[in-house]
Amino acid sequence: MQKYIVVAAALAMTLGLAACSGGEVASTQPGSAEVEPTPTATKQTPVENIDKTWTFEYQGATGTFTFGDSTDPKVQAVDAARASVGAAPVGLVAVHVDNTNGTSAINMYGMTIVTKDGQQLDSDQGDIISAWMDAAGDDTEKYNALVDVQNNDIAFDLQPGAKGTAVVAFEQPVTSAWRVTVMPAGGFDQVEATAS
Repeated sequence: MQKYIVVAAALAMTLGLAACSGGEVASTQPGSAEVEPTPTATKQTPVENIDKTWTFEYQGATGTFTFGDSTDPKVQAVDAARASVGAAPVGLVAVHVDNTNGTSAINMYGMTIVTKDGQQLDSDQGDIISAWMDAAGDDTEKYNALVDVQNNDIAFDLQPGAKGTAVVAFEQPVTSAWRVTVMPAGGFDQVEATAS
């Protein structure tokens, strides 16, 4: 009996020393597998995409846009309304939507930009146009012109089968874009836009 206790103690010490050594012990057990190291995630490097054309797809609809394009008539109308009340420049983005193959209405609810430096910019055309309306004060002509811009150029509801242009507004001019997320049909569905 004493012989078994000595053998058991020697085996326990050997296993204890192997476990404490910190080194890897090759397994001699049949069916045991070598442990793979956990892979590390590849970190994305922010790149500047401000001058590229962005595209997105949502339920059969496609959209394209570029930042800083002030030649679109809807952007020009919104910017003229801003200037009429002396408001500071904002970021205006014309989003050209083709919903001819789409299966649901597109309203371009919002857009989120992450800049190369990691700043997040969220569109907020509703608050921006409301601030301009407040700035119009008692000038009913300017106020009514802003209502027209809201109804004709900012509000957007594109049914399946149609094409149109929406204007998305940011509180400041957009000068950097690394990643862009679009909310084409309300605030719940978000799709990633790609730069090319």
